[in-house]
Amino acid sequence: MNMRTQKAALIHALRALIPAADISLLHARPWHSLTFSGTQIGLSVQMQDGAWHGDVEALSQLLAEHEFDLPRQIVADIAVTGAVTGAVTGPLTPAVMAKGTQCLIIDALLLDG
Repeated sequence: MNMRTQKAALIHALRALIPAADISLLHARPWHSLTFSGTQIGLSVQMQDGAWHGDVEALSQLLAEHEFDLPRQIVADIAVTGAVTGAVTGPLTPAVMAKGTQCLIIDALLLDG
């Protein structure tokens, strides 16, 4: 499975979990260890204030416990690695926040299955 399909499958699964979110790709790069190969993916997840009620811990728990069903992929690791709330006028990593949004950064490691 190519990286483009991997990214699309993960974004689709996350949109089902967080329907109020605007999810965009920050980066995707190949990842390899001695025994596994896959893709590291970074995502920007933006929500209007109150859409997730600021409960980043609950989202982190949901991601940690969720069994993702992605074709030919295993979600080895997924976590909220950053959160910013409020108006930001400059870049936040590669994502730019609109006024009144909450931006979460989600990083994932997908292994070829």
